[in-house]
Amino acid sequence: MKILVTGHRGYIGSKLYTRLQDGNHIIHGIDLKEGKNIITDLPEQSYDCVFHLAAFPSVQQSVENPSNTFKNNAYSTSVLLEWAKNHNVGRVIFSSSAAADNVSSPYGLHKAISEKECDLYSKLFGLDTVCLRYYNVYSEDQEYGGSYSTVVSAWMHMIRQGKPLQIDGDGEQTRDFIHIDDIVLANIFCMEYDGKFQGDILNVASGQSFSLNYIKSIIDKHTSVRWLSSPTRIGDVKCSQADITKILSLGWEPSIQFEQGLKRCLEAAKNEL
Repeated sequence: MKILVTGHRGYIGSKLYTRLQDGNHIIHGIDLKEGKNIITDLPEQSYDCVFHLAAFPSVQQSVENPSNTFKNNAYSTSVLLEWAKNHNVGRVIFSSSAAADNVSSPYGLHKAISEKECDLYSKLFGLDTVCLRYYNVYSEDQEYGGSYSTVVSAWMHMIRQGKPLQIDGDGEQTRDFIHIDDIVLANIFCMEYDGKFQGDILNVASGQSFSLNYIKSIIDKHTSVRWLSSPTRIGDVKCSQADITKILSLGWEPSIQFEQGLKRCLEAAKNEL
């Protein structure tokens, strides 16, 4: 299979790109980190599958500079979809976000716009597209303070530094966490799926919600740390849990239970002390 990965040098894209380099595919990448821009540098050839992960994924950046985020997220996706239509691409797999569900930032708005355009291209032009809404992605090597940073990466960073861990509010706020390995496998599942997606939107998550206090209890079981309390953050979402019924019905399911993945993160953090 001939594959193009946009954003192949990013946090998720790099993992997917590496996984696809198994000798069974011809795989190319395009990324701003290599001086290649989707808007001007898409190749003059066709692909069986395009994974579109390139984006400015920071909510804060989108608030501070919404028009630039629009250009590099929504507009670049529009350019890619038109290119895919004109070059007879077999399928476009678009990396979206849970932020597109209840829009509260320019980033979420731009993802929602791209989802609608993917759907339109499927219905109007017959380009097969699918949008994957990622929830709280985590991993052992997740960068603290990066665009995809979670409470897991923040606490693992503090453990590596030998510093106290901070818990906000009562700790009962919950999140639906998904390990990056499962994100990669969901993308590959969609590449290999025999049916047509026709612009469908699929939530990619564990389908379970875990509180900060639950994570704290797992950390306390496996390491000795000091905890600090701080006030609840203004605007913090109390609860988040995805409905993954649709993607489960297609045959995909997460393979890494959260406690298992969290233990892997803890082991990696402790090994770096």
